[in-house]
Amino acid sequence: MKVTRAQIVDGAYELLRERGLSSLSMRRLALDLGVQPGALYYHVANKQELLAVVAARVLADFPASPADPRSAAQDLRTALLRVRDGAEVVSFVQAYRPDVLAPTRALNRLFAERFGARQAEWAARTIVHYVLGFVAEEQNRAELVRARIVDDEPARERESGEAFLFGVDAILNGLTGS
Repeated sequence: MKVTRAQIVDGAYELLRERGLSSLSMRRLALDLGVQPGALYYHVANKQELLAVVAARVLADFPASPADPRSAAQDLRTALLRVRDGAEVVSFVQAYRPDVLAPTRALNRLFAERFGARQAEWAARTIVHYVLGFVAEEQNRAELVRARIVDDEPARERESGEAFLFGVDAILNGLTGS
């Protein structure tokens, strides 16, 4: 059976959504797609490239032109929470190829109006790092609940959105001096 790049990305995305990053290997993906692992490397050079395209898929619904940094942070959180270990995957790609991530580019543009180019980049990275860390903690907590290592705390989940926005606002107020 021949496999396409789109099938590989779709398969990796679904594997990530269903089982998480620890289950996403080239060997496992090839098995799920019914091909030899070598067939994958015709379309993606390595697992790092695969994660970069999967991260782009995780962020596919992120708006190209968010209204403001606060809504961009909320949109990023929403996109990450849709996919199991989404924050971990995007965090890896942020380190590996930060230029490919839509949220960083969009936030950079939003901050460019207020700061110089270098400071706009730093401000964008600050927001992205905060969101990635916050969501990673939420997703790790969800894994612990799923594994029955800790009890589910509905109150904590309800407050999560408020706590998230409190942090975003604190960062933005510090950046803008408000």
